[in-house]
Amino acid sequence: ERAALKVSMLQRSRQENLGKLCFWGKIMGETNDYLVAYALVPAFGFPQKKYFYCTTADFTLCQMPALTSEWESMAAAISMPFRGEPSLPLTPTGEPGEEEPAAEEGEEAPKETFREMHRLAQVVKQIDHDVAVLPRGAFVVDASHAVVKNKSFEGLSYEAAGSMANFYHFREPESARCKACFEKPGIVRPSDFLDPIAEDSPAGVWSLVYDPSNTMSTLRSFYWPGYFFYSMVDSPEYGGVYFGNGLPNLDLPFML
Repeated sequence: ERAALKVSMLQRSRQENLGKLCFWGKIMGETNDYLVAYALVPAFGFPQKKYFYCTTADFTLCQMPALTSEWESMAAAISMPFRGEPSLPLTPTGEPGEEEPAAEEGEEAPKETFREMHRLAQVVKQIDHDVAVLPRGAFVVDASHAVVKNKSFEGLSYEAAGSMANFYHFREPESARCKACFEKPGIVRPSDFLDPIAEDSPAGVWSLVYDPSNTMSTLRSFYWPGYFFYSMVDSPEYGGVYFGNGLPNLDLPFML
């Protein structure tokens, strides 16, 4: 599985000239599992992520489909497990639906069907929005006011790696304070333009611990069980991955 995905990622990267394609995670399904990868695409302001997926039955990577606001709402309302069949039509409740009959000559083409791949795109986007994390200083705002990887990043110290205040959401800033810092002219400090995970609600949604060797700190999300992020102490190495069923823990507020 790992070898087949690696070959597929390399092929897709070369076909689209994307540079490095990174593994995002795995969403378990009843019939097959989904494997998700992404490429970080430079853009004005904040870099964008381009997502690709395949199943464990076919390792050919396909780009995630575009979503309408209606489909995003439909996907967010579904709480059933994934089936692992990208082309499966879905009803608003998540049950398997029926294919629209093909239009006959002269008739208007039927409306595009909402499928499991559309739900997958929404879930991946939502998980990444909520839990994609960076250590302090890993990305910076350059002179052209674009967010870029910090080539001088040397990692967090032992003390810093054990503090939640040194980890931030890897997404466009949403809080008023961070937005203002990001949009202001001049130098922007690394800790000013990203939303800190320490301010996430409810309090206690994250767990931060050192590994037994004290050479790495690990973050876990309790809202999206299966997401893990690590940061090596005094090293630029860090990363995150998701292995789960694509369903949030809606009972979290009652568990804390």
